[in-house]
Amino acid sequence: MSPAEQTEIERKYDVDETAVVPDLVGTTPRDPSAGGAGRDLRVARVDVDPPAHLAATYHDAPGRPLLGGRVTLRRRTGGHDAGWHLKLPPTGAGAGRREVHAPLGEAGDGVPAELLERVADRLDGRDVAPVLVLETTRTAHRLRAADGTELAELADDAVSASEPETGTRRSWREWEVELAPGLDGVDGDALLEAVEAVLRSAGAVPSSSRSKLARGLGEEPLPGA
Repeated sequence: MSPAEQTEIERKYDVDETAVVPDLVGTTPRDPSAGGAGRDLRVARVDVDPPAHLAATYHDAPGRPLLGGRVTLRRRTGGHDAGWHLKLPPTGAGAGRREVHAPLGEAGDGVPAELLERVADRLDGRDVAPVLVLETTRTAHRLRAADGTELAELADDAVSASEPETGTRRSWREWEVELAPGLDGVDGDALLEAVEAVLRSAGAVPSSSRSKLARGLGEEPLPGA
């Protein structure tokens, strides 16, 4: 099966252990140009999924050429998007990162060849191996329009990271807002701004981290450090 590619547009926020996800019902973009062609961007309801346990093993080569180039390669189990994920930088001035998916396969199958081919120039012949295991307890809040269309997902993540080589462990909590596929441009920006205003009023601050991977590896400080 060929890998599937999509564009991921998201914003991340640092929160402390006592933070409570605010009520987002009624959140509406202020930008009068948003919601063109009759699109309804008002959050009419929020569906909350039961907490899910996600485990992701990240791979890189010596010298971390993938992470250094804003590329992440992981195998995730649990949740609705289990499988192999390759995240690539945006092309040109495009918004969001490109994400390529491949089937989960068996634990011992190794990285799918079709994903390795996409980063072969960065690896330059070096083999990849696990560099970090991230375990996340995720509670997904699905933001929907009045007709039930999903606008975005707010993930409330409690994260624990461990390095296989050293056994070092780190933990933190963050919120992540990701737009639904097909929602981008002016509409997407307007919705993200409206949601951010509500989250910041609940104590969230824009994340100081590029990614869970960088924070889990200790290359960036933990929230509040």
